[in-house]
Amino acid sequence: MDVTNPNFWYALMGLSVVLIVVIWKKNQALLNNTYVAVTLSLLFAIAYFHLVNHYLMDNQGLDYWYLFRK
Repeated sequence: MDVTNPNFWYALMGLSVVLIVVIWKKNQALLNNTYVAVTLSLLFAIAYFHLVNHYLMDNQGLDYWYLFRK
């Protein structure tokens, strides 16, 4: 698991979308659960935030992933 790789964040965002669709098809009432809705929303939002920041900062010549180096 390499959090500095944008593919990780694409996979996390894709996973959250797949989970939302599967839950919506199988059991729509589960999406009314606050904990489930917040968890899925956070997964999607965090992945989207990292991807947008990565590409916007890269276009400006900044190193976004420097924040996550050991």
